[in-house]
Amino acid sequence: MFEAIESNMDVKDCFKKISNACKELKSKTGCPSDDVDRFLEFVIGKWSD
Repeated sequence: MFEAIESNMDVKDCFKKISNACKELKSKTGCPSDDVDRFLEFVIGKWSD
């Protein structure tokens, strides 16, 4: 997966945006990393085109 991220600029950009959003969420809410992980799992289940 990291190879795909590094080799494709669009994928790399999206990865950075998602990572930064997670860091911002954690920073602003003070929630633990496990809660951010569960949030991402929830979003994955709700994502659609």
